[in-house]
Order: sequence, then C-alpha cells, then structure tokens
Amino acid sequence: MDMKRIFTLLAAVLFFGGPDAEGASQKTNPSMKDMEQVVIEVNEQKITLGEIEARLGRFAPAVRIRIRKNKGQFLEGLVQGELLYQEAVRRKIDESPEIQKRIARLKRRLVIEEFVRQGAGTTATTDRQLRDFFLANKERFRRKESVTLAHIVLKTEEDAWDAVAELRKGTPFAQVARRRSIFEGTRDSGGVMGTAVRGALEKALEDVAFKLPIGQPSEPIRTSVGWQVIRVLERVNAADAKFEDVKEDVRLVYSELKRSENYKALLRRLREGAKVKVHTDRFK
Repeated sequence: MDMKRIFTLLAAVLFFGGPDAEGASQKTNPSMKDMEQVVIEVNEQKITLGEIEARLGRFAPAVRIRIRKNKGQFLEGLVQGELLYQEAVRRKIDESPEIQKRIARLKRRLVIEEFVRQGAGTTATTDRQLRDFFLANKERFRRKESVTLAHIVLKTEEDAWDAVAELRKGTPFAQVARRRSIFEGTRDSGGVMGTAVRGALEKALEDVAFKLPIGQPSEPIRTSVGWQVIRVLERVNAADAKFEDVKEDVRLVYSELKRSENYKALLRRLREGAKVKVHTDRFK
C-alpha cells in the first residue's frame, strides 16, 4: 500500500473520531435495542451500532448513503483506526509530553468554541423581528442588475474582427468560441462566462454588456486578457426584493448580526471584570 493510500485511510479514521450521541443517522432509524448491538470487536474494545450511527450523523445525507453502499470499507476503516489507537496506547504514545501539550491545546480550543457558542448564540427569531430588519435594510436585499454573458477572447483586434464577421454570417457563437477563443476556461463551454452583477465586470466589458441587445454579438472590446467579442444571453433588471422571497436570506443575515453583537458584548463584559496588561514593547 502506497503512502498516499495510507494517509487517506488515516485521515478518514481520525475524522470519524469517537461517538457522538447527538448525531445519530436518521436513515435507518434503528430501535434503542438495535443501537446496543455490537458491530465491531477489536481485542477487548467493542463498537456498537449506536456509536457508528452517531459518527455517520456528522455527514450530509448524500455522504451517508455512499458510506452505506461501501459499508465494508467503512467498517474496515474503523477497525484499522482502533488497531492503530490501541497499539499507540500500548506504546504509551498518549503519555508523551508532546501529545499531552497537543491535547491541552485542543481542549482549550474546544472549550472556547463551546463557550462562545453558548454565550453568543442567538435566541429564536420571530417573523416580526425579521420583517422589521428587512424593512430597515431593504437596500441590502435588493436584487441587483445582472447580465449573463458568453465571450470569445482573441489575441489581436484583427482576429476579433474576423470572429465578428463570421458571427454576422450566421455561424453559431458557441461554435466560433470553441474554434477561435484563446481563453481555455470558457472555450469548451462555447464561451459561456456565467452571470455577473453590475460592478463585477471590467469597465470596458460592463459598458457594453449592459447596453448590448440580447443575442447580438458585440464589436471587439479591448480588455486586460485580450480582445473580446461578447454576447448577452440574459439580462435581469434591478428590483426591490419581496420579504417572502428573501426571508431565509434575511434570517441568516439577522442571525449572524446578532451572534456578532452577542460576541462583542460577551468580550466587553469579560474585559471589564478582568485585569489585563499587554506589554507590546516586549513583543519584538
């Protein structure tokens, strides 16, 4: 087995870690009695179905499905992890000063994260709170003007005019892009660039893109990556957002704002009640 394969397996083993009762998978919904069944035995150590389901619960549903389809490989990874751990403990690697320092650092980080999560966590929000926040910040959720483009990038202005001439004769834009464009990132897709809001494009492109009729190829445009010929596939006008359409976005922004406010308030309270000295001059 090569080293890459070894480290891949080891990474998977370490990622699964120990049991986490809150993360039980909801796919099979086993009974409490089933959860107590022993699935793996490695020497004296036993791993139950409940512990395995808890570990699976840390993953997205699609990932859990893939794991179950390859359950033999997954269970073998757990066996290997347990074998490695038991041997490491037998050799007292867990007692080494370096490991103890790393455990202390990890414990410190986890304790801080959990404290901040509890102290800065937000309370449940009501529709009224969200609606008031939306009304006070409507511009933040306003739909921006955007344009979806395809382009052909060429080295010289002469090459660009040749491409325009071919397009005006009726050759499909995607065909010309695949054959002529020097921009590898979009050439295979027929030159499709994607969608950009106003302000995101290079000025020379934007000046044309938001005025050019949909479907019509532009004249050559000089840009930082070469001479470009563009075609507008779709244009969306700016518009005020409706609360019901962006409600979940409002909830995310509002919750993040509250978490930030709670975190800052928590730090202020802690600092006000503490004696803090910082000797900046000693840090060279």
